[in-house]
Amino acid sequence: MRAWLPAWLSHYRRDWLAGDVVAGVVVTLLLVPQGLAYALVAGLPPAVGLYASLPPLLLYGLIGKSHAQSVGPMALTSLLAAATLARLAEPGSGEYLALAVWLALLSGAMLIALGLARLGFLADFLSLPVLSGFTSASALLIVLSQLAPLLGLHAQGASLPVLLMGLLEGLGRIDTAALAFGGAALLWLAGARRALPPALARTAPALAVLAALLAVRQAGWEGRLPVVGPVPSGLPSLALPVLPWGRLGELMLPAFFMALINYVQSLSVAQLLAAPRRERVEPDRELLALGVCNVGAGLFGGFPVTGGLTRSLVNAAAGANSQLASWVAAAGIALVLLFAGDALASLPLAVLAAIIVAAVAPSIRFGVLRQAWRADRADAVAFALTFALVLLLGVESGIVVGVLVSLGAWQWRSSRPHMAEVGRLPGTQHYRNVARFTAETLPGVLFLRVDESLYFGNARLVRDAVLERLSERPELTTLVLIMSAVNRLDVSAVAMLEWLDDSLAARGVTLALAEVKGPVAAVLARAGLLERFAGRHYLSTHEAWERFAAAPEFHI
Repeated sequence: MRAWLPAWLSHYRRDWLAGDVVAGVVVTLLLVPQGLAYALVAGLPPAVGLYASLPPLLLYGLIGKSHAQSVGPMALTSLLAAATLARLAEPGSGEYLALAVWLALLSGAMLIALGLARLGFLADFLSLPVLSGFTSASALLIVLSQLAPLLGLHAQGASLPVLLMGLLEGLGRIDTAALAFGGAALLWLAGARRALPPALARTAPALAVLAALLAVRQAGWEGRLPVVGPVPSGLPSLALPVLPWGRLGELMLPAFFMALINYVQSLSVAQLLAAPRRERVEPDRELLALGVCNVGAGLFGGFPVTGGLTRSLVNAAAGANSQLASWVAAAGIALVLLFAGDALASLPLAVLAAIIVAAVAPSIRFGVLRQAWRADRADAVAFALTFALVLLLGVESGIVVGVLVSLGAWQWRSSRPHMAEVGRLPGTQHYRNVARFTAETLPGVLFLRVDESLYFGNARLVRDAVLERLSERPELTTLVLIMSAVNRLDVSAVAMLEWLDDSLAARGVTLALAEVKGPVAAVLARAGLLERFAGRHYLSTHEAWERFAAAPEFHI
């Protein structure tokens, strides 16, 4: 157990204390309005956002290794939760809240299981274009979903058509008071980000909340516009709502995708924070820590959580030296729950909507799409398709299709490997593609480089490509397969090489291999092919070149 305790406790330095305390206070000022706001995005009572904030701050400090990672509610996680739960129960109902708790518990249990099994690599199935398209579209949906409370309207939806329809239907019922509060808060937050010093800009959401509370009370407008409503005073209690097994089954797949996306977000934040300090991030440890945080949030009445980029960067910039800063923030959240519940009740929902819009709008980015369009059109298609489907169908369908498109594009590319005829650059021992360089070739010999691992998905195509090249050049008597880019070989590829050797021999063409890597050579040896290619297996392309150049009778 000692190995799993936080290392910072055993070597904590006194000069870290001031920075940790200041950072904890700053994160509290940021997390209170964010927690309230993101609970509303998830379709839950605002107080649930604070319940979901407290346990993760304490638990990550015990298990996580990042010095400034701040785990709690996030906009994307809240939108995912809302999209999942809205089709299973009525928002605001007891069943809806119970499902949110179990969604946190299940996703947390899956993260723990993945961490114990060291399966952090599963996050790699979310390519950067897919994740960027998903994040940008989700951010746009979140911004659009907050236009209703900014205007004093009540509209719900998890896709662009539904949101737009709800907004259009409510245009005649705009609440001018809500619009005034929300518009003023939005202008303040946007201006603070650009004009104020960073230290003061971090407190802008808390100042917006304080100003709105004072204005509402001073004007006596508690019943004039939509407000947060009663926030129960007291700390969250340990509880486990009962759900039928069938309802839990409906949460399994959404919980898995939520776990995967939350892990990718949290890991990227941990890596970003570790880079300036030259610290090493342990992905499996992050999986475990995030899983425990989600289980803790669920057991105390919260919903799924993850590492927050903005909040973590603010934590680091404010002087956090260790996870003591998170514990200070947890103490701040606890004080708010104990003593500030009544004060928060008159907070206008429009102000929380403005805080969400200001926090989420910068996440709508198209830089990755432009880069992908220039570098690889298949990745650009993956971004665009994920972005469009998230908007039109909702976050769940969009991310599933995006992952399938990403995997499909990878499969398509690997099943059609690049193959290049190479020749020697004059006067050197370097060999390059004859289509790109002026290179020498040997009469009767084809040096063919395969730029992909060989497996069942491309073995037939490689075989057909080789035969096609030979049929176009009947004068060839020797084929040298350069396998410097072949990192893996499966049984289908072994069988293809064996068949190709027999088929070429029947045509009077000799097949030779060059630059076979160790792991691939081991597969060939176990399959008996190294013995078959004895005398036709060369360590380098240059060795094969010299062999055939010195024996022209072999190939002319």
